[in-house]
Amino acid sequence: MKKRERARKDGNVVFFPHLEKRLFEKGLDFIQRKQFREALPYFEEAKKHDPENSDIWFALVLAYYESGAYEKAKEYTEEMLRVGIGEYFQTVDMLIMVLVQLQEYNRVVHTIEVLFEEHEVPVEKYDHFKRLLDFSRRMVDAKEEEQLIEPEYEKEVAPQSLNLFDPKDEKELLLQVANLAHQNIQPVLGEIRNYLQSSDGQPFIKTMLLHVLKEHQYHDQVTVTKLSSSMEVTPKELYDLREHPQKIEVSKILAEQLEQENPTLLEQAISLIDRHLFILYPFHYPTSDMRALAAAYHILVLMFFAQDYTIEEMSDVYQSSQQDIETLLRYIQEIEEFSYPII
Repeated sequence: MKKRERARKDGNVVFFPHLEKRLFEKGLDFIQRKQFREALPYFEEAKKHDPENSDIWFALVLAYYESGAYEKAKEYTEEMLRVGIGEYFQTVDMLIMVLVQLQEYNRVVHTIEVLFEEHEVPVEKYDHFKRLLDFSRRMVDAKEEEQLIEPEYEKEVAPQSLNLFDPKDEKELLLQVANLAHQNIQPVLGEIRNYLQSSDGQPFIKTMLLHVLKEHQYHDQVTVTKLSSSMEVTPKELYDLREHPQKIEVSKILAEQLEQENPTLLEQAISLIDRHLFILYPFHYPTSDMRALAAAYHILVLMFFAQDYTIEEMSDVYQSSQQDIETLLRYIQEIEEFSYPII
């Protein structure tokens, strides 16, 4: 048998053998109990004793991330990349998750684009990074669109034509449409009605035009055609998207499952719902089963982040049929293809 290792004393400081391992294991005990803040001092102390141990660094980043200290998690992950601690792509993956939580989507896009340009993405991680890149690009576009929808403009007369069916510059078209809320729209009213009724055109632009008509209290009925469906609406009487009953209900169901377990996924799912309802407006989701719809959005976000899931598991969690979940998942994936396609 080996003799028990004894503590080493240096001056007034006592060094216990394998202290960093004991600290690390104590921190892991707190992690397993989801007491992330309590784990932090143990991992921090373990890092001081073993500053090159990648397991300690990864655990430390995880604890900061789960405790909501995203800036600190970002700082440590960047330090790992700078010094070269841990497996490179695992560390990059962690950094991207932190950046998503901080909503630094421009940096996510830049980081992944550089990886692709330098051909450094392993084959097995290609789809994962591609999904993250597409998701982050859409979030960047969404932020740009939000800035364009409600800008401050000086009052002026609307142009004689918006060239809705053949715009020379689609970003300029967005500005022109947003500006209509503060203009006399009579010169372009016929063009707007024709565009809304046409089976062609961008769903996003049509939603913006409906908001313009609502802003002007337009009380005549107009025909709106989107995603192969048509309906008659009175713009003045249209509902406010923020009060959409389907959004309120499905968000509540998602919050019950994700608010404590994974608030990041919850935030991303609700963001997708907002975007998809804007594309659909004034139409609704073609279902009354909000639990199945919540399950579909839960799955879609997991797909973006390459996390494992099964339809069977989601069916049990949300108490909905697998067939309904699969049908709605296909439907919202189709809407996602329409999200901000003009940028």
